[in-house]
Amino acid sequence: MIDCGTCKKTKKPEDFHKSSARKTGRQYSCKNCQAQANLKRYHKKLRKDSLYKEKKRAYDKTRREIKGDELRAYDRERAKLPHRKAAHNEDTRKRRARLREAIPKDYDREGVLAMYELAQKFSRITGVEMHVDHIVPLSRGGKHNVDNLQLLAAPLNIAKGADTGWQLSWKAYP
Repeated sequence: MIDCGTCKKTKKPEDFHKSSARKTGRQYSCKNCQAQANLKRYHKKLRKDSLYKEKKRAYDKTRREIKGDELRAYDRERAKLPHRKAAHNEDTRKRRARLREAIPKDYDREGVLAMYELAQKFSRITGVEMHVDHIVPLSRGGKHNVDNLQLLAAPLNIAKGADTGWQLSWKAYP
């Protein structure tokens, strides 16, 4: 067991990143504390420089163009590591559990499948990728039923994210 230098809690060694510089072989702060510190640092940079986000996006894009193949190979190899697979499997398990909780008793499977088929047809006809979107996201307590689904173009769905106040509706147009 190791004491976190930031939150002062005693945690398992797996809760710390590795470090060859320390006797314990682990970082000073636990992974959660480091993630919070990184987030604070990012928001501090945003407050100082309003263009930081655009600069970082441009830097990342340029870096991907220059070292694209090398970075993709690194990402593929990293994804094969056991702890990355476990993290991916855990995320998948959580998402599936959330979906199970979101399926109501009066679930209309045919209606939901029809929405997904309609999205595929629209995509083929228009050439614009369509997504089936949850109006109230599952992560915000929305249900997985026809009343909570809408078709959106992929860029609109990605822009919407988990925002609950954003909706395209036929009802809005008389």
